Amino acid sequence: MVAKVSGGGGGSCRGLAEYLEKEQQGQWFDQSRQDLSVRGVIEHLDANKRNLGREEAKFYQLVLSPSQSELKHLGNDPSQLQAYTRAVMEAYASHFGKGIESRDLVWYAKIEHTRHYNHQDRPVQLGEIARGQAKAGEQTHVHVLVSRTENLARYQAQKQSGAISRKNPLKLSPATNHRGTERGAVQGGFDRSAFKTLAEQVFDQQFGYSRALTETFAYANTMAHGEREQRVDLRHKVRREQERQQERQKIQERAQKVEPALKPTVEQAPTLAPAPKPVETARPVTPAQTEKQEQLRRLLELSQKPPEPRKKKGLGL
Repeated sequence: MVAKVSGGGGGSCRGLAEYLEKEQQGQWFDQSRQDLSVRGVIEHLDANKRNLGREEAKFYQLVLSPSQSELKHLGNDPSQLQAYTRAVMEAYASHFGKGIESRDLVWYAKIEHTRHYNHQDRPVQLGEIARGQAKAGEQTHVHVLVSRTENLARYQAQKQSGAISRKNPLKLSPATNHRGTERGAVQGGFDRSAFKTLAEQVFDQQFGYSRALTETFAYANTMAHGEREQRVDLRHKVRREQERQQERQKIQERAQKVEPALKPTVEQAPTLAPAPKPVETARPVTPAQTEKQEQLRRLLELSQKPPEPRKKKGLGL
């Protein structure tokens, strides 16, 4: 995740806002609304200013650029990016250290899905790629325009209700060099480096993303601007992290191979032997039963014995 903060300009935001219409018309959103028109965005941002000099910046631009790995993690879902942008703007407001929230700001955001090479890209400078050529892969990112002055409508309502007693609305500049100042005319501040890390942490916590060390702002900043010893130490940390990751992958692969072998198939399913029939135990025979059985035996013998021939009646000799 790359969170870039830049000055918008000392005049109207019209030029930048209309330029951001190049990919699709409308589709702006803020803290609680979406599908807003560019006309309403321009009118609100340009009107929300007070006590600013002619040359002072009236608004700022934030660009939130997820990596292709992060976009894949989100399924490149615009609604997820909207939710993330709203969470980042809450962090942006609190990062000034003035006790304000996102609703105390005036900001509008828009999602774009393509990027093109410009004169600042190294391949263009080397003549490898033509300026204006579309960049490959998922390039979805978010542009945020935020007023330097706090939300005047909310400020006035809070002042009338007695919730705040400040004489003037806050002027909020992420370009300030003050960082956590507690004394003097200017209190609070904005640490841009810490905010970039905070934007990564918001993403990781909100979407359960496991960020590699090489994906962090701290790594990129140290490798670009750190001392030699810091860079060497960071390379060692990256190597150890990669070794641990490879070991985890090996364990998962082994587990995936073993798991199917532990699950019996239909052919391998053991057959259960039929339960043995209970053995009937002989009951004790009583004398009456013995006599009856003997009578039955005799009757059976008599029934099987052939009948004797009858004698003819006559005179005796």
